[in-house]
Amino acid sequence: MKRLAKTVLALAASLSLLTACGGGGSGSGGGAASASLDAETQTLVTKAKEAGPVTIYSMIDEAALRSISDGFSKKYGLKVTPVRLVSSDLTQRYSAEATAGKPVADLVLLTDSPFYADALKKGWIYSYPDLQLPPAAQKVPEGFMSNNGATPVVSLVPTDTVINTDNVKDKPSSWKDYADPKYKGKLMLAEPNSSPANAAFWSLMRDTYGDSFLQGVAANQPKWMSSAVPVTQAVAAGEGDLGHPGVAAVIDNLTKQGAPVERVSLTPTTGPEVALAVSKGSANEAGGKLMASYLLSAEGNKILNDSTSAISPFDTEATKGFTRVKDIKSVDAAKIRSLLGLK
Repeated sequence: MKRLAKTVLALAASLSLLTACGGGGSGSGGGAASASLDAETQTLVTKAKEAGPVTIYSMIDEAALRSISDGFSKKYGLKVTPVRLVSSDLTQRYSAEATAGKPVADLVLLTDSPFYADALKKGWIYSYPDLQLPPAAQKVPEGFMSNNGATPVVSLVPTDTVINTDNVKDKPSSWKDYADPKYKGKLMLAEPNSSPANAAFWSLMRDTYGDSFLQGVAANQPKWMSSAVPVTQAVAAGEGDLGHPGVAAVIDNLTKQGAPVERVSLTPTTGPEVALAVSKGSANEAGGKLMASYLLSAEGNKILNDSTSAISPFDTEATKGFTRVKDIKSVDAAKIRSLLGLK
């Protein structure tokens, strides 16, 4: 038990550092840009190099953010400064900098949320049609432009269940297992109102299984937590057997360090939709536009979604297994909380 406790403390410290990670240049940069670039792209590359590093703010996993940065740097010979923050901290920091007229981020890669509508209204970010990106950027599939076509969605992140492999021998085959009495006191769940995606998930569960399922979950006396990170840490520590949301990047980080956790995919599911925006008036607007083009290109979008175990909106077949938040029937959030035993 002492050994397990030490391991869990080390893992928690590692994830805390990852979550709080701010700036600091990535190891990327220095490679020469391709000599076969089209004129529009080459113009952006030249301007971006003159402006300095490209700064990207994002809530995605730090390792994935580095993969994107490294791929971009290798392709264009530009340095990248990736800043990884949890969504609430990111929007607060970005808003403060933009309000002061000193936006630091050249590009924002964040869960699609009211932040984007607010930033567009205040003139902090470009509307997508105004960017006029170079040819590498693929046409965004129909239905994947939010804010009336102003914000492109580049990634769909399905939420799964996370299990403690030491304690759970028979993997769940349905979300209904959350209401199985054998898991009483052994559920670790993120608060429904901790994110739009979590609220949407429980709405989907109610639509699919009815009120009685949510009441069954409540009867199992789950421990409610703030996000996927503490949920996964708690499951890894053996404090619970099942958790939600199970996010691939968070689980994979612990698995690589030997933690007894595993992600189990169940359907139907939903999750965050990651969108991007280029800042107005940042130090390297050209770099922001170039990064946007890269994340919308076949190459860059694949790296983004492969590194986060997410779904590309360009993958028509894969998107069929993902229920989008906008397609989930809106229900009374207070009623859902009540059914789940929350005040």
